[in-house]
Amino acid sequence: MLPALFIMSAIKDGRYPITLDKERYLLFSLNAIDEMQDKFGGFDKLDEMLSGKDSIKNLRWLLTVLLNEGAEEGEAELTEKEVGRLIHTGNFLEVKNSIFKAFSMGNSGTPEPPERDEEDDDYEEDDEKNVTAGKE
Repeated sequence: MLPALFIMSAIKDGRYPITLDKERYLLFSLNAIDEMQDKFGGFDKLDEMLSGKDSIKNLRWLLTVLLNEGAEEGEAELTEKEVGRLIHTGNFLEVKNSIFKAFSMGNSGTPEPPERDEEDDDYEEDDEKNVTAGKE
Protein backbone atom coordinates (compact mmCIF):
# COMPACT_ATOMS: atom_id res chain seq x y z
CA MET A 1 0.00 0.00 0.00
CA LEU A 2 2.86 2.40 0.72
CA PRO A 3 4.29 2.37 -2.85
CA ALA A 4 0.94 3.47 -4.33
CA LEU A 5 0.75 6.28 -1.78
CA PHE A 6 4.27 7.38 -2.73
CA ILE A 7 3.42 7.39 -6.45
CA MET A 8 0.28 9.44 -5.86
CA SER A 9 2.32 11.93 -3.82
CA ALA A 10 4.95 12.25 -6.57
CA ILE A 11 2.32 12.87 -9.22
CA LYS A 12 0.49 15.44 -7.12
CA ASP A 13 3.77 17.15 -6.21
CA GLY A 14 4.53 18.06 -9.84
CA ARG A 15 8.12 19.07 -9.14
CA TYR A 16 10.85 18.30 -11.68
CA PRO A 17 14.43 17.70 -10.47
CA ILE A 18 17.34 19.70 -11.84
CA THR A 19 20.97 19.58 -10.78
CA LEU A 20 22.64 22.96 -10.58
CA ASP A 21 24.88 23.66 -7.56
CA LYS A 22 22.94 20.80 -5.94
CA GLU A 23 19.74 18.96 -6.72
CA ARG A 24 16.86 21.40 -6.75
CA TYR A 25 13.30 21.25 -8.05
CA LEU A 26 11.30 23.23 -10.58
CA LEU A 27 7.57 23.60 -10.08
CA PHE A 28 5.15 25.06 -12.61
CA SER A 29 2.51 25.93 -10.04
CA LEU A 30 -0.50 28.17 -10.54
CA ASN A 31 1.57 30.90 -8.89
CA ALA A 32 4.26 30.54 -11.57
CA ILE A 33 1.68 30.53 -14.36
CA ASP A 34 0.04 33.65 -12.89
CA GLU A 35 3.41 35.43 -12.78
CA MET A 36 4.08 34.42 -16.40
CA GLN A 37 0.70 35.79 -17.44
CA ASP A 38 1.48 39.10 -15.75
CA LYS A 39 4.92 39.37 -17.33
CA PHE A 40 4.38 37.86 -20.80
CA GLY A 41 0.65 37.68 -21.36
CA GLY A 42 0.35 33.92 -20.90
CA PHE A 43 2.15 30.66 -20.33
CA ASP A 44 1.43 29.66 -23.93
CA LYS A 45 4.28 32.01 -24.91
CA LEU A 46 6.87 29.86 -23.13
CA ASP A 47 8.76 28.90 -26.29
CA GLU A 48 8.65 32.47 -27.59
CA MET A 49 9.91 33.98 -24.34
CA LEU A 50 12.88 31.58 -24.18
CA SER A 51 14.09 32.54 -27.63
CA GLY A 52 14.88 35.88 -29.17
CA LYS A 53 16.25 39.14 -27.87
CA ASP A 54 15.49 38.81 -24.15
CA SER A 55 15.77 35.03 -23.85
CA ILE A 56 18.66 35.13 -21.33
CA LYS A 57 16.85 37.56 -19.02
CA ASN A 58 13.61 35.63 -19.38
CA LEU A 59 15.31 32.30 -18.69
CA ARG A 60 16.94 33.63 -15.53
CA TRP A 61 13.67 35.19 -14.33
CA LEU A 62 11.58 32.10 -15.05
CA LEU A 63 14.13 29.73 -13.55
CA THR A 64 14.13 31.86 -10.39
CA VAL A 65 10.33 31.67 -10.17
CA LEU A 66 10.27 27.90 -10.77
CA LEU A 67 13.11 27.15 -8.34
CA ASN A 68 11.46 29.22 -5.61
CA GLU A 69 8.12 27.48 -6.23
CA GLY A 70 9.81 24.05 -6.11
CA ALA A 71 11.91 24.77 -3.02
CA GLU A 72 11.47 22.79 0.17
CA GLU A 73 9.46 24.39 2.98
CA GLY A 74 11.68 26.80 4.93
CA GLU A 75 14.38 26.97 2.24
CA ALA A 76 15.58 30.53 1.56
CA GLU A 77 14.26 32.18 -1.60
CA LEU A 78 16.77 32.65 -4.40
CA THR A 79 17.32 35.97 -6.13
CA GLU A 80 17.70 36.33 -9.89
CA LYS A 81 21.36 37.22 -9.38
CA GLU A 82 21.96 34.02 -7.39
CA VAL A 83 20.16 31.95 -10.04
CA GLY A 84 22.18 33.69 -12.76
CA ARG A 85 25.35 32.30 -11.15
CA LEU A 86 23.95 28.77 -11.49
CA ILE A 87 23.48 29.05 -15.26
CA HIS A 88 26.45 28.96 -17.64
CA THR A 89 27.22 27.95 -21.22
CA GLY A 90 27.84 24.37 -20.12
CA ASN A 91 24.32 23.87 -18.74
CA PHE A 92 22.27 26.49 -20.59
CA LEU A 93 20.53 24.03 -22.92
CA GLU A 94 19.95 21.54 -20.11
CA VAL A 95 18.35 24.27 -18.00
CA LYS A 96 16.13 25.33 -20.90
CA ASN A 97 15.08 21.71 -21.56
CA SER A 98 14.39 21.20 -17.86
CA ILE A 99 12.05 24.19 -17.88
CA PHE A 100 10.06 22.66 -20.74
CA LYS A 101 9.99 19.30 -18.96
CA ALA A 102 8.85 20.97 -15.73
CA PHE A 103 6.07 22.66 -17.69
CA SER A 104 5.03 19.29 -19.12
CA MET A 105 5.22 17.72 -15.64
CA GLY A 106 2.98 20.44 -14.21
CA ASN A 107 0.61 20.21 -17.14
CA SER A 108 0.31 16.45 -17.70
CA GLY A 109 2.08 14.74 -14.78
CA THR A 110 4.94 13.51 -16.98
CA PRO A 111 8.12 15.31 -18.13
CA GLU A 112 7.67 13.98 -21.66
CA PRO A 113 5.34 15.61 -24.18
CA PRO A 114 2.18 13.64 -24.94
CA GLU A 115 2.34 10.87 -27.53
CA ARG A 116 1.13 11.87 -30.95
CA ASP A 117 -2.02 10.34 -32.37
CA GLU A 118 -1.82 7.80 -35.17
CA GLU A 119 -3.79 10.29 -37.27
CA ASP A 120 -0.83 12.68 -37.00
CA ASP A 121 1.47 9.93 -38.31
CA ASP A 122 -0.85 9.30 -41.25
CA TYR A 123 -0.87 13.03 -41.97
CA GLU A 124 2.95 13.12 -42.02
CA GLU A 125 3.09 10.11 -44.35
CA ASP A 126 0.75 11.95 -46.74
CA ASP A 127 2.97 15.04 -46.56
CA GLU A 128 6.03 12.93 -47.29
CA LYS A 129 4.30 11.41 -50.32
CA ASN A 130 3.34 14.89 -51.53
CA VAL A 131 6.91 16.14 -51.21
CA THR A 132 8.35 13.20 -53.16
CA ALA A 133 5.56 13.08 -55.76
CA GLY A 134 6.83 13.61 -59.28
CA LYS A 135 10.47 13.12 -58.31
CA GLU A 136 10.61 9.44 -59.25
